[in-house]
Amino acid sequence: MLKLEDISHEYAQGDSNIKVLKNLRLDVSRSNNLGIIGPSGSGKTTLLNIIGLVESPKNGKILINNFDCNSMKIEEKTNFRKDNIGFIFQNNQLLEDFNVLENIALPLILNGVSLNKSLKEAENFLKLLNLENRKNFKPGLLSGGEQQRIAVARALIKKPLILLADEPTGSLDSKTSQDVFNFMIQMAKKNNTICIIATHNMNLIKKLDLCYKIEEGKLIEFN
Repeated sequence: MLKLEDISHEYAQGDSNIKVLKNLRLDVSRSNNLGIIGPSGSGKTTLLNIIGLVESPKNGKILINNFDCNSMKIEEKTNFRKDNIGFIFQNNQLLEDFNVLENIALPLILNGVSLNKSLKEAENFLKLLNLENRKNFKPGLLSGGEQQRIAVARALIKKPLILLADEPTGSLDSKTSQDVFNFMIQMAKKNNTICIIATHNMNLIKKLDLCYKIEEGKLIEFN
């Protein structure tokens, strides 16, 4: 369960402060997926960063499974994020020094899972993606769609409580966007993961359980 209570945030710009989030509220159950739309600068990425414990809000509470994340120290937030939150970015951020299999397995390895078990679980994801023949490739040898599917697998392999995706299909063509999006939602549902997606793609957002737009710093639900 994820709950945001009266989240407010602002940035300094010159001598003034720009408010991007204003008393924002959100209540999401496990396995729900939701989309967030809004123009550039509306606060979508800021909101994802706050949910992901990368940034701290100026005011308000972040509750995950009824635990108040505001009370965490920096190291506690880092460990909680490592164990419970997955991130997907538009530019995928795969590590070029590692092959596909190693990139997917990395979150498990960092969480103390044995190398053999981590690589075996990564191979299972590659089978789901029909990319077994790419396991020894470096990311630069893959197509954009293949890279993003690998990024999705890497984010989901640790079965996070929350998956945060910031424009995950923004650089892909329509068909590839559909494939990546469908895989992401399918695996999040299977793992009972809350999936929160910031996107401009209205065709994709219609497939989600809940849709919100950020307007004047608040989330407004729409159909």
